[in-house]
Amino acid sequence: MKKYFFTITAGRTGSNWLANFMSANLKTKSIHEPLEINDFGLKMPDIKIMRTFNDIGNNILIKNFWNNKLKLIENENIYVETNHTLSKCGLVENLANSNMSENSILILLNRNIVDQCVSYLTRHDFTNITIVWQWYLHTSYKKKIVNPVPFEKFGNAGLALWYCYEMLARQAYYKKLFSKKIKMIEIDLEDLNSEKGAENFLKNIGIMNKCIIPKKTNQNKRVFSQKLYDDIAKLVSSVKFNAEDIVNTALQNGFTFEESQNEL
Repeated sequence: MKKYFFTITAGRTGSNWLANFMSANLKTKSIHEPLEINDFGLKMPDIKIMRTFNDIGNNILIKNFWNNKLKLIENENIYVETNHTLSKCGLVENLANSNMSENSILILLNRNIVDQCVSYLTRHDFTNITIVWQWYLHTSYKKKIVNPVPFEKFGNAGLALWYCYEMLARQAYYKKLFSKKIKMIEIDLEDLNSEKGAENFLKNIGIMNKCIIPKKTNQNKRVFSQKLYDDIAKLVSSVKFNAEDIVNTALQNGFTFEESQNEL
């Protein structure tokens, strides 16, 4: 079995629940997000790290963060962190170039995209720029794969939907570039919540025991209208999106999350 487990996922996809699931089935402590004051900038990306990676790329600031963070965990027998911010600030690039890569698994966790967007909108996540900077992604960043312009006319709903597609594109990007260096497993939250899906997932990571499915956590308690749900469903159905095609085009055009000389 591999030793280190991380995610490539958006927020509100079940990453907190996944931490509990992994803890219960691997019989180990799992971290969702390290949120103590002294964790930011050392164990947890702060706003400066998040913005730097997505605007400038994998520069010395980002590399130093990962050098320090990976040193803290490389001697753990098993380490699980489902923190969704990590993959948005250089996790994959720096893990792939570390001596931990062969013993790591990246979990590409997804959720029904309509449910995901409705969760953002009922929580008003995309109305406060500091929330977007710390936890999600902003359309103004230079380092982005999906063109946000077609989404911006739909206001906050468009920003939320763009973020969902940007993260799907980033999953495809990292699979294409790094799946030979780091094992990657794709799973939908809805499948992982079923006994069969959970057991198949555990087999893929080397766990053959009967699975334990914990109760749901961090659920959105806010009530949303059926109209909102229907409007988002209609918007999603109108979008033609192929992550692999978009990533291939981006790579052909020279896209990278590494620091670009012409952006220095």
